[in-house]
Amino acid sequence: MTPLSAVPSPADEPARIPVRGLVSVDDDVAAVDDWSAAHRPATDPEALLLCALMWSAHTGGVSTEDQRITATVTADDFDGVAYRRIFVVIAGLVAAGEPYDPASVTAAFMRSGSSGAKDAPLLRSLNEVITAGADGFTAVHYADIVLSQAYRRSYRTVAASIVQAAEELPEEYLFDHLVEYGRAQRALWNRLNAFRGRQ
Repeated sequence: MTPLSAVPSPADEPARIPVRGLVSVDDDVAAVDDWSAAHRPATDPEALLLCALMWSAHTGGVSTEDQRITATVTADDFDGVAYRRIFVVIAGLVAAGEPYDPASVTAAFMRSGSSGAKDAPLLRSLNEVITAGADGFTAVHYADIVLSQAYRRSYRTVAASIVQAAEELPEEYLFDHLVEYGRAQRALWNRLNAFRGRQ
């Protein structure tokens, strides 16, 4: 059988292409629920890094690695706003030499006034992160993935900025604009490689 013999002849094709009916609002809601269900903290490197950091206190003797992670990774490396806020709290506790286990991180949020209804999504994210299932020994591994994803994501930001510059900047500034972004991307690449060099 040749590849072309698998292609139907015109006589075998349907007379018309069926038109998909209108989708009800209930179907749209179900699609959103399916998308939301597809995001699982247990498969999200950002959530797993935060989880691993909080549980690393139980592994004994890895605080040096946690200090290195929180000194290298930044809040901007996280794509999710809630995860950024959680990371800032963990990094602050690590820098202060205070406990950063799940109860201590939760208490830090409570002390900052983040226990009201407006912060319910944040606290839900925190609970999902705490129970994501990462082992404390895996923090370096997940930090590497988060840094890698942030580096790749930064190219989308650069691309959008270059398109905007092409439309709005005077031509004498275009090349300098490109060089500035090139230097920033090189710095991110060097940071990622420096982190990997000490694994």
